[in-house]
Amino acid sequence: MNASLPRFAWNHAPDTLPLLHLPSLPHALPHARQAANNAAPVEASDYAQLQHARVLLNCYAREVAMQEHKLAVRSIAHTRLAPAALRQYQGQVLDIQLPRMQSRFCVGVQHVSVTGNYDYITDIYLQDHQQSWSVASWREIAQIIVADLSLREGTAFNADLLQQIEESIATMQHLLEAQQGKLRSLHTDSALQQYIRSEQHLLTGHPFHPTPKSRSGWTRTEEKNYSPEHGARLQLHYFQIPRSWIISDSLDEQDLSSRLQQLTGHGLQADSKHIIVPLHPWQADWLMQQPRIQAAMATGDLRDLGCSGKQFYPTASIRTMLAEDGSAFLKLSLNLRITNCIRNNARHELAAALTASRLYRPMKADMLALFPHFHALEEQAYLSVAFPEDQQQSDRQHKEIEDGFGLVLREGLASHLAQGITPMICAALFGNGQAGRLQVAALIERFSHRHSLSLRQGMRLWFSRYAELAIYPVFYLLFEKGIAFEPHMQNSIVGLAEDGTPVRFIVRDLELTRLTPKAHKLIKAMQLDEHTRKEICCSDEAGWTRIGYCLLVNSICEVIATLANGNHELYLELWACLRNILQSYLANFPNPEAARRIQGLLSGEPLPVKGNLLIRFLKQADRKAAYLPLYHPLGVVNEA
Repeated sequence: MNASLPRFAWNHAPDTLPLLHLPSLPHALPHARQAANNAAPVEASDYAQLQHARVLLNCYAREVAMQEHKLAVRSIAHTRLAPAALRQYQGQVLDIQLPRMQSRFCVGVQHVSVTGNYDYITDIYLQDHQQSWSVASWREIAQIIVADLSLREGTAFNADLLQQIEESIATMQHLLEAQQGKLRSLHTDSALQQYIRSEQHLLTGHPFHPTPKSRSGWTRTEEKNYSPEHGARLQLHYFQIPRSWIISDSLDEQDLSSRLQQLTGHGLQADSKHIIVPLHPWQADWLMQQPRIQAAMATGDLRDLGCSGKQFYPTASIRTMLAEDGSAFLKLSLNLRITNCIRNNARHELAAALTASRLYRPMKADMLALFPHFHALEEQAYLSVAFPEDQQQSDRQHKEIEDGFGLVLREGLASHLAQGITPMICAALFGNGQAGRLQVAALIERFSHRHSLSLRQGMRLWFSRYAELAIYPVFYLLFEKGIAFEPHMQNSIVGLAEDGTPVRFIVRDLELTRLTPKAHKLIKAMQLDEHTRKEICCSDEAGWTRIGYCLLVNSICEVIATLANGNHELYLELWACLRNILQSYLANFPNPEAARRIQGLLSGEPLPVKGNLLIRFLKQADRKAAYLPLYHPLGVVNEA
């Protein structure tokens, strides 16, 4: 564990496709670079297909096999009727039974993972109803899983899901091919450039989503022009719209039009009766194909002003744009299905985002005193459109088109950059496949070296600092204030000091913030419309589910899996560190609700895990996703 990574790993981003190591992954994180350098080049198509086979197995294992007790991890010697190809394999085997299909999956994994964060190190084998084994392709895995779910749910075979998986594979392959031959030094990159690269380098996407790169509706040219993974940088498109059509709100009651003009530098002029509104260029094209927009342009009510002004960087969410200087984000609408949802900004979502910022602002001083290394990026203003014929109607005739103009102005990262902090989106480091692991390997080595620690000590200390930065303020807001942010990996940013130490934890995207009963009284004086109030208020159980899944399952479980990287002893040590942090939180902030939740976890109560596969299979809205029990080692590990 004390072996040192080559200095090469510090100074270069893992962009070159041949560094992808398949079918196995390195057994110990510090050796990730050596293992990758020794690996044979891998075709992008093969990698994309295998990655999707693995995420499908991830999803099925967590959401179905674990729930039905049809999953086991055992040695090959104790695996009944194992595939002949694995007879000489010395490691652990993940064995999943599919009795409804009279079938079975077997695959070698590096170690037991109670939470289902497996590292697959062999091909995936499928046993048919005649007990014959074969190497399973992604399509065979997808077909048998979808067929099994059809029998389980009593529904028709969901062919649309297979098509979406295939689209996701094609997109991932395209993105990986674009990375071939790229090897770029990070040694001279500024902190802002490193942050932008973290936003634009999520090559594999969500490790527990059946279609992590699904984008329905883009051509390959549009993909290249607008995708963050292609390093896109683009000008926004502008429309002139009557002020009487505009719905907007601002935290500081400043004129949003002038703020947008200053931020975008579009240099366009409108008279006092009109406002100039920025849009994503793809969204502008989509809107101009809609009959209501064409009619407004024909009458002169709406004018197309084209693209101009400063350039912006698309971030990981694709529709959120970062200003060139990092001073602000613009969350724009896209009437495009990305993973689960059409990504336009509904009016109640805009209002909810600003409401969350208004509620949090009076608490910022106290939070800063208690947790000086925590920050929530404010949603500072929003804008949307209401056509005259829809302004007095509750049943909006043109809702989809009106929401297609919606945007949010979000606080940027300038103050953190000015303090010498390098922000990194957490999803780029954890759950981001081999690219993330190589970057984390270099980061941990640098941290350990600067603090004169062995790599094992460095990992434990780095993880403890990261987990405390994230857990303490988020738990405090939930248990003491009744505020549940959505701090999953793509909404979380870790700020790193020059030596790699985690020194800041930043959450963003307050649109889906929820308030438990403890905070319901805070919104009574805000005169919210009924829809927004219903969206933002939730039960104590729903608030805990949000934090338990987003922070502990989606984030912390992935951090542990990435750092341990197949080393089971280290894996348990990191869970023991987490146990200590939870106990320490409770000692510092005793609270009956916190005690009930934390003591429950320490006694073995499960965490909530989101059913991403099931929601896609059932063709339901994301808000209707089921949350299932996920067990973990907290109840059995010794204190660190």
